[in-house]
Amino acid sequence: MTTLAFDTHQAVKALCEAGAAEPLAEAVVATVGNAIAGDVATKADISEVQTEIARVRAELKAEIGGLEARLYRHLWIMAVGIVGLTVTLVKLIG
Repeated sequence: MTTLAFDTHQAVKALCEAGAAEPLAEAVVATVGNAIAGDVATKADISEVQTEIARVRAELKAEIGGLEARLYRHLWIMAVGIVGLTVTLVKLIG
């Protein structure tokens, strides 16, 4: 993942200007910085996942198309077999 830009100095300065004591502001900024530094997805990360999903979707469509063609082929073979058996039985019985 890509590192997020987080200006800790600016954040501490803004908290101090809002009335927070400097040690408290530094602790809050450190805590927030640690929280967002880990598993935050960026636009690039999301784009990469979307590209991977599109690739997998295309592969699955191709695979399903192949399976569908094989299924139809097997169904036709079974139908021909059933017709053949039926004709043979009709000839034997009749």
